[in-house]
Amino acid sequence: MNCRTLTIRFANPLRPHEVPLLRGAVINALRHKLTLFHTGADTLRYSYPLIQYKVLNGQAAMVCLNEGADAVGEFFASGNYDVRLGERAATLVVDRIEPRQWQVQVWDQMFGYRLWRWLPLNGENYRQWQADESPAARAALLQRVLTGNILSLAKGLGIGLEAPVKAAITSMDEPRSTVAKGVRMLTVNATFTTNVSLPLQAGLGKHASLGYGVVSRLKNKTQDDTGNRLTANSDSTDNDTLHSL
Repeated sequence: MNCRTLTIRFANPLRPHEVPLLRGAVINALRHKLTLFHTGADTLRYSYPLIQYKVLNGQAAMVCLNEGADAVGEFFASGNYDVRLGERAATLVVDRIEPRQWQVQVWDQMFGYRLWRWLPLNGENYRQWQADESPAARAALLQRVLTGNILSLAKGLGIGLEAPVKAAITSMDEPRSTVAKGVRMLTVNATFTTNVSLPLQAGLGKHASLGYGVVSRLKNKTQDDTGNRLTANSDSTDNDTLHSL
């Protein structure tokens, strides 16, 4: 099934730790319009977030999916981009807006992706992680979590995946400690393959609305942004990388 995304890139520089401030600024600007599409907002949405805030190439960005793409138009129709980022007043300047369509479904081939600042471990599976230091056991645990995250994304987009989902982590950086919503957690950069074609820049896993678990295309000579095979003359350059910490 199709998934629509609308990526808004702002000219404003932003650091990863400032993403919650951007989210709060937009919610405050349109509290009655957008809370339906935000997790943890006062009027509640505790499923997959359809409006997500990120840092892309060092710039503030919003990735809006399906109904979230429709709702965010209210913010831009207002013409008022003056916000507060914590204690700091700022005017958001739109750099560019990128509408895309993605076919999210199971295929009979595997696609390669990169996953940035993924938060795979909750309280229960973090205890499993600590209890078993075997690399093979830890890899198996992360692959189960990854598969579950892909299923959750599809469900949140209203897409039923009709065949078994396969996912395999192919490489992983050393996990790093981070603080998300006041809780210390492990964040992971990884590459993986899956038989599901995924929307780029969408988030997988915990705190996807805050720029964690960003999916990008695995750079190689054979796949384009959608995971489809490229011809020999195609450009495989990927500029959708997350700003490094």
